[in-house]
Amino acid sequence: MNLKSPELTIALDAGGTEIKAGLVRGAQIIETRRWPTEREKGPDHAMVQVVTAAKQMHFEFPDAQAIGLVVPGVVNAEAGICEYSENIGWKNVPFGKILSESTQLPVGFAHDVRAGGRAEYIYGASRGYKNSFFMPIGTGIAGAIIINGQLFDNPFAGEIGHLDVKSGLPCACGASGCLETVSTGPSITSNYNSKSPEKLVSAEKVLEAAQRGDAIAREVWNYAVESIAFALTAYVDILAPEIIVLGGGVSKAGDELLRPIEAHFKKRLTFLRPPKLVVATLGDHAGMIGAGIVASEALDPYAYSEA
Repeated sequence: MNLKSPELTIALDAGGTEIKAGLVRGAQIIETRRWPTEREKGPDHAMVQVVTAAKQMHFEFPDAQAIGLVVPGVVNAEAGICEYSENIGWKNVPFGKILSESTQLPVGFAHDVRAGGRAEYIYGASRGYKNSFFMPIGTGIAGAIIINGQLFDNPFAGEIGHLDVKSGLPCACGASGCLETVSTGPSITSNYNSKSPEKLVSAEKVLEAAQRGDAIAREVWNYAVESIAFALTAYVDILAPEIIVLGGGVSKAGDELLRPIEAHFKKRLTFLRPPKLVVATLGDHAGMIGAGIVASEALDPYAYSEA
């Protein structure tokens, strides 16, 4: 990787719950701010929140040379358009044009997970591995595919969250049984709350209840992890990555997540080489650092070129 000295940029990672914003230079995060996405108020309001964050960051940090924005869904990075985001409701939003006109700065635009995967490949846990898979588990689930050192940048690739794990539950995408119906942070919480008289507020609390001996919590958590293991095994069967990097809020469970998946690999990957399985080094900042990468590339397309 031929890393030139990166410029100072504004990086925005717009998710279903919040917009993480940072003043970044490469992997260095100098300042951070956060805004609620407030998707419950509708997709137009969520779009305004993103623009507000960009304008406020530009006002606070006028020395930034470019803005990078990453979002979930089906993304046309070249055109700067979010074509579809099921969790937020965006359809054909021309973010590149909107932010360029709002700030008069060059704008880099990309899919949040693929940008996070590049960040982990360039600066984080999968650095030095030519073939990797980055899968954040948060409000949704998707993956970034790196093959022979190159991001597979197909707008429809990596949607492992919609692999059918036979849960039978309806998914926001319109299908049923998807991995996202049982293994995202919100789905773990809602599935527990639908079965228990006790109501919990997060997947973290469900795991804590499971560790205290709550049988319903343990059942819900185990099924969520088993479903992730099933989906990842299918991926390994096809593309055999050297390393899988798990990110997002659910990955904070650490060994409670990693060890059962490794056990599943050992059982199912009878003749294949199991990949190394780790938690993301960059944590919640992978998407933001990825946004900084695309911002730098808006200034210099070869800023992160292969040597």
